[in-house]
Amino acid sequence: MTSFASQIWTLTQARQITARTHLVLQALASFEGHRGLFPSHESIAARAGCSVRTVIRALETAYSLGLVERTRQRMRRSGRVVNGPNRYRLILVSLEQAKAAAAHATQRLKEALARRKFRFSSNCQNDSELYFQRNIFFEKPRSKNDWLDLIASWSPSPSTS
Repeated sequence: MTSFASQIWTLTQARQITARTHLVLQALASFEGHRGLFPSHESIAARAGCSVRTVIRALETAYSLGLVERTRQRMRRSGRVVNGPNRYRLILVSLEQAKAAAAHATQRLKEALARRKFRFSSNCQNDSELYFQRNIFFEKPRSKNDWLDLIASWSPSPSTS
């Protein structure tokens, strides 16, 4: 098996992860010590030279590809249970497994975009039919009499009544 650094380098070269994700994962790996791996998002962002939001996005990508495992901790402070630091575990996977996970995530994204496009196009189609029925889109009245003729010609469409 290879090291985590060479694994993320290979994934970057195969265009499975972005360069920013690569930097964030390198920064995360640099925090590993004998007590474990539990840096904050702010610490990772400072070391990687990016924003906290970029760190969160990169970690979500790493979770979905199976490169990093997160364990959330709860702590008791002043009699209350509060969120503690996340503990991370770096996972070495083969390139084929990472590619399969990335292909699955890409397919899910494509399906979500297709659903959004269908909803958008069906809404636009309904609106254009309404404009077409009322001749607003194709005829632009120029005078007061044209406007009055257009208003007189309007009739409620069957779908609105």
